[in-house]
Amino acid sequence: MENNHPYQTLLKQHFGFEEFRPGQLEAIQALLEHHRLLCIQPTGYGKSLLYQFPSCLLPGITLVISPLLALMRDQIEHLTQRFHIPAASLNSDQTDEENARAREQAGAGKLKILFVSPEQLDHIDRFNFLRTLPISLLVIDEAHCISTWGHDFRPSYRQILHFIQALESESPDIKILGLTATADPRVETDIQRQLSSARKPLRVLRESMDRPNIHLSVIPSQGIASKLFLCQTLLSRLEGSGLIYCATRESAELVAEYLQQQGLSTTAYHAGLDPEEKRKIQTAFSQNQYKVVAATSALGMGIDKGDLRFIIHFDIPGSITAYYQEVGRCGRDGSKAEGILFYDPADRKIQEYFIDAALPTAENFEAVRSFICSAQAPPNLTKIKQVTGLHPTRVTLVIAELMEQQFLKKESLKGSQVYLPHQPLAALDLSRYTTQHLVKTEELQKMVAYAEQREQCRMALLRKALGDQKTESCGHCDGCLKTLPKEKVPAEALARVQAWLSNRPIPIAETRTYRISAGFSLLDGRLRTPLFVRFMQQRASSQQMDEELLALLKKQASLLSPVAAVVPLPSQTWKSRREIAAELAKHLQVEVADILSWKTCPEKRQGELLNNDQRHQNVAQQMQVEPAAKIPEGPLLLLDDYMGSGATMKEAARALRQVTGNPLVPFTIASIKWHLGKPGFV
Repeated sequence: MENNHPYQTLLKQHFGFEEFRPGQLEAIQALLEHHRLLCIQPTGYGKSLLYQFPSCLLPGITLVISPLLALMRDQIEHLTQRFHIPAASLNSDQTDEENARAREQAGAGKLKILFVSPEQLDHIDRFNFLRTLPISLLVIDEAHCISTWGHDFRPSYRQILHFIQALESESPDIKILGLTATADPRVETDIQRQLSSARKPLRVLRESMDRPNIHLSVIPSQGIASKLFLCQTLLSRLEGSGLIYCATRESAELVAEYLQQQGLSTTAYHAGLDPEEKRKIQTAFSQNQYKVVAATSALGMGIDKGDLRFIIHFDIPGSITAYYQEVGRCGRDGSKAEGILFYDPADRKIQEYFIDAALPTAENFEAVRSFICSAQAPPNLTKIKQVTGLHPTRVTLVIAELMEQQFLKKESLKGSQVYLPHQPLAALDLSRYTTQHLVKTEELQKMVAYAEQREQCRMALLRKALGDQKTESCGHCDGCLKTLPKEKVPAEALARVQAWLSNRPIPIAETRTYRISAGFSLLDGRLRTPLFVRFMQQRASSQQMDEELLALLKKQASLLSPVAAVVPLPSQTWKSRREIAAELAKHLQVEVADILSWKTCPEKRQGELLNNDQRHQNVAQQMQVEPAAKIPEGPLLLLDDYMGSGATMKEAARALRQVTGNPLVPFTIASIKWHLGKPGFV
């Protein structure tokens, strides 16, 4: 490009760059001239400039729809502080005040770029507000989510099509830009079909998916203990900072906790953290205060940190496209980086669970529709989850589909979104979910095949799966080099990690609701240790205390900060409740304050219920402090047999907060994870 090109001056003045990266100018010109564009480019390609630059040329506001909340924060900071482009966001990680301020700025014409999560379009009031803005460019980030054939199809993305139709009726010349790093030819065709109009077909620009600086490898592993030791070993040799991807929040917290015990600067990041805590972690990580962050995709896909030197996958992802996107977060500065995948064949069960959880049945649709049709008052989402007992993901999917096929309509009632029955034009069509289940199962099989093979070039396999027609070998992955993993797990080291897993206290995070302090549980239900199994089998039938459990109880209780009393939570089934409370109090040299009781016993045991909304409803407002109870001065240790949803512990804290401001410290024998959509624990 010649230096006197008019865009060159703007690039330097606004963004401080001397040159466009290859393909950027072509994409920007195509968008401005043809109005609708899909860019399929690898992670780290500089896709953000493709809407940031046009926003400086176009009137009105650029609306960016993105699921990557962590990336929103980074982008806004860059835009406002570095490029002096006014930007803000609307999303669930912000406070009501922050979202209100963003709406005010957007409505007053004070913003050039507004980021919103796709879920914002699900809410009728927010949908209508966004329609009022003078939008000249609509950007769909992670555009593969709009396709049923995509690895990460999201029902909330269906609202984008309705939003486009609403905007077109008022602004026919609106420009549309789709961005993705993971669209194979089938997904590309589907996106083209959905985003094209009769007057304005969608143009596609596809770049090579090659990332020549990323060195890929797979390390076979067996069990959590071996993977924890492998993390420790790898981090002793890997330079710079990086991410460890985990499939679940619990895994992320476990990995971070273990590495902290080994003296490494690390923390966990996932969607369940408080928004302010997320901001702190993200800022600290960007400033290299952590060697590694163990994260779910809540951070991993959205972190704007170009110098990540490694990505480790603790669990196998659900698809090659998801893996490419995640491992592509490293080495965006062009320097050498490593992408390492731990492969335990048993881990595919996690992804199979995710696939099944996202597949609603005809019975699920009937349950939701039947309840809404028979409800005395239009229900909101929480009420629907409470009554149907379905997995929360399924409820969201079912409602989105019923809305799409006009079986339901939504209204805003006193600030809350409610759902009403609507007369459909045709019978319910669930073929989309049959297709999606087949796609996800097929994608998982391909990912497993990638992990199990050791002969072919790994980067070439990824590129071929993503639609690159010509793929040469990278020359430096373990497939090209024909190397076996160097990392081994000695039996002695494995035994040490397993002992740590069995004996460690499981942290219970502090919560702002009712000001519950941090605490811990003794036994991790996910590990199914013999001690855990014995406790869960005997808790409802025997008053005798297990000697091994008693020894562990005394050992871990010594880690507690001083408390004034042990407060056992009421229980209808825990037979050794009084005995364990007495032993714990004796060891701590404090009293037992048996001051909590049920005003009305819950109708069902928590384990019989189907989701956490039902569990919270089951115990809400049911507990009380005995009227004549004397509250000890000082921190109170709240003792229960196990914690799953945390609903019973929160209800105990609610009751106590009616009469005392004392610190409340949760302490349970076991920590479990409930099934969602069916009774029992995982």
